[in-house]
Order: sequence, then C-alpha cells, then structure tokens
Amino acid sequence: MKMNIAISRLLTSSAGRATSFSAVALLAAAIGAAVFLQGKHPLEASPDTSAAAHREASALPASSAGREEAGDPRLLHVPADKLDSIGIRTEAVRRGLWPASLRLTGRLELNESRIAHVSSLVEGVVREVKVELGQAVEAGEVLAYVDSRQVGEAKLQLVRDQLQLKSAKRACDWLETIHKNTSALLETLQEDRPLSEIEAAFQDRPVGTYREQLVSSLARKKRAEADFQRVCSLADAAVVAQKQVITAQAEHEAAAAAYRALVEQVRFDAKQAALDAQQELQEAEAAVAISRSRLLILGYSRQDIETMDPIAEAERVAYYPIRSPIAGTVIAKHARLSKHVEAEAELIEIADLSTVWLRADVFEKDLEAVAGLEGKPVTFLAESYPGRKFRAEVFTPGSVVDDETRAARLLAIADNPERLLKPGMFVQIDLSPTSDRRVLQAPSSAIQRHGKAAFVFVSRNNGEFEARDVELGRSTSQTTEIAGGLTGGERVVVQGGFALKSQMLSALMVEE
Repeated sequence: MKMNIAISRLLTSSAGRATSFSAVALLAAAIGAAVFLQGKHPLEASPDTSAAAHREASALPASSAGREEAGDPRLLHVPADKLDSIGIRTEAVRRGLWPASLRLTGRLELNESRIAHVSSLVEGVVREVKVELGQAVEAGEVLAYVDSRQVGEAKLQLVRDQLQLKSAKRACDWLETIHKNTSALLETLQEDRPLSEIEAAFQDRPVGTYREQLVSSLARKKRAEADFQRVCSLADAAVVAQKQVITAQAEHEAAAAAYRALVEQVRFDAKQAALDAQQELQEAEAAVAISRSRLLILGYSRQDIETMDPIAEAERVAYYPIRSPIAGTVIAKHARLSKHVEAEAELIEIADLSTVWLRADVFEKDLEAVAGLEGKPVTFLAESYPGRKFRAEVFTPGSVVDDETRAARLLAIADNPERLLKPGMFVQIDLSPTSDRRVLQAPSSAIQRHGKAAFVFVSRNNGEFEARDVELGRSTSQTTEIAGGLTGGERVVVQGGFALKSQMLSALMVEE
C-alpha cells in the first residue's frame, strides 16, 4: 500500500520537477527500483536485477543523505569508502572510427538476370518432354515438342511460296531473254539485211512469237515494195495503166505502215512482258520472305528455316521445338505429355546457377556502413561450410528504404562455379564501412534505459556522478555511437550503473 502511494506521489510531483526525464520514464524507473528493493514482481523484473546488481545496490545508503544539491536527482555522491565495494568503473568517451565490421544476415537467391521462363509461342499439345528437374542443359537445346497446327500450316505455306518463287523466277528469266533478243532483232531488221541472213543470225536465239510476226510483216512489206517498183517501171513503158500503179503504191504503203506498227507493238509488248515477270518475281519473293518471317517470329532460326524440309518431316511437320535460351539447370517443369497448352504458357524454368544473388536488409542505423559499397567485394559465411569464406560483389547497396521494414535492400552477386551455394540458404555477411568519419562513442554498458529514455552517469570529482540524457546513434554489443549529450574525454560509468540508478530513484521516493 505504501509503495502504491509513493509511486502515485512520484508521478504527480514529476511534472513540476526541473529534470530532463519524462514523467513516464521516472514512473517506470521508480517501479523498477521499488520492485528490486521489496523483492516483489507486481509488473515485470528489470533486466538489471542480477545478483551483482543487487550487491551494488545494497552497498549504497538507502537514504538521500549525501546528495550534494538537494532537489536535483541527477547529481549523486558516493562516499569514497563505498566506491570499491560497489565496483564502480568508468571509461572515457572517445572519438574514433566506427568499429570496422558489421554482420548482417543475408539470403542467397537465384540470379534474376539469369532465369529463363521458357514458354511455347504457339497453342498446341505437348508430344515430347526431353528434360527432367535438376538436369543441366545448354543454350539452344530442345526441351520439349509441342504439336501445333499453326506451325504445320506455316511450314507448308513456305513450301508453296518457295515453289511459286521458282516458277516466277523461271518465267522472269525467259521473258527477260525474249525481250533482250527481240530488241536485238528489231535493231537488225532496221539494217535492211536479207531475210535469210537475219534468220541465220537469230536461229539459236529465242524470240518467241515475235520472230514470226516480224519476219512475216517484213516479207509482206518487201514484196509490196518490189511490186510497186515493178509496176512503176511498167507504167513508164506504158505497159500498165496508172490505176495499177496507184494500187501497188497503196499496198506498199499499207505494208510499210503495218510493219512499223508491228515493230512498235513488239518492242512495247516484249518490254512490258519482262516488267510484268519482274513484278511477279518480286511478289513471289515477298511471299517467301513473309513465310520465313512468320517462322522466325515463332522462334525458328534462319539456319532452321534453310535446312527444314516440311515434306520429308511428314507427320512431325507440326512439331514445334521448345528450346532453352540459356545454359543452366532445370528448376521447374510444368510440361506434361498430351497436355494442351496455350500460347505464352510457361512450360519449363531454367536458371543459370553459375552465379547467385546475395540479398540482405540493411536497417537505417546501418546505412552508413554500406554507403559506397557499390562495385566492391564483401565476404560472407555459410553454415553448411564452416570456416570457409565466400566473396560477392555489391551491385546495389540499397537505394530505397521500405515503408514497412524500414530497411534498404542490399544486392550482391557471387560466383558459384562449384554449385556449393544454394539459393535459399541463409548466410552471415561481414561488411566493412567505407566512411572514415570519426564519431563519438561510448561502451554500450554505460547506457541506462527506461522506456524510450536513454542516459548515462558521468563521473565528476570526489565521487560525484551526474545522470545525463544522451542521443544515441548506431549500436553494437560493445560500442554505442553518441549523437548528443556528451563531449570527448568525459568519463562515464560502465560498471555499477544500476546501483547509481537505484540510489537516484529511491532518493526521489524518500523525498516524496
């Protein structure tokens, strides 16, 4: 009952006391001290209630006598004859480099840049599966076959287009030859050479139907010209009437005009036929190119297309090979015989295990330790291989702090030539901070806490100790960074602090 009253009075009076501790922190401290002094546990035991701490507290006077300045609980005085029995030990706060190593727990993961989710680009039915889980495969190796109507039709269309291309090429070559020889024949006919000589010169040169048309028209022209000349000579001798001369002249002119028209028509037709053949050839080439592109889109290589023979493949013409894009190990297999699969459905997963990723969460207090580690090596240990150290190169020390975990994600890549490192393993990472900034630090045993409050006992002259609030930075089991409240060279209590805390809190309770 007295304890409850004392705690209540302490809570009420703490609001008016000029101290740097909050009322909540003082209340928690008072409860802890009272529980220790009475040996009861109405709430929970303080982490400092060890046998050694009990001896330290018992060595101090139970009253508040001996405080140098009444009313200020932060100043304590311990008689000289009590210092040794309490076992108070102090160390100087120093400024120096933060301890050279930081150990984090990490996890090995697959190298996400070297994972292949292999799927079928076409719809079909799985006819063959050629790999098993854990099997090593090479890049380009066939993993499975899918029977696809789309693939079969694409291959057969290529065959049809290739046949049409061959036909178009033969036709184009023939008409080009006809055009070339016809042009040469027209040039020869203009030289007014004997027909027998012209026929002999073009006997082995294909001209097509144009040869007969031109030679016949030219023969009619020459015959009409000869008749006209003969009639003219007879008319001069008054053998024939003038009417026959006019008729012969008209036939001659008509034959000459017909020949000229035929020459122009033949020249145009031969050229146009060659142009049409070239157009058909280009269309056939485009059709073949489209068929090839369709197969390229389906994943076939140019070499595959050049060497494939759809006719010889017979019933396997529709078999579509699923190939591995990388060299690696099969880590997942969803392909099943006779299973119908949709386009883009994942069938097999391949991972290159020659490298693995090392992933670790770095909390805000340790971010300085990883700053500047990009491109630098770190070492880590795996429980499976005691005493063996592995190396990884950091490629991102963490650029974003997660809202939920309040940690940045460090990623490093490690070579794994012997496949000893298994994705999913937990490892211990030793990090070496890159900062050379000297920071103020104190032994972690000097830090006293209650709730969110943190303070230390600073040693003054003649057995005087001051409880002083401090701001903390990074912390290890041995050392804590002091962000505010202390200066270099000050000595703080690193052993016996619980006794001083108990003396301070009990003095507050007695005063009330």
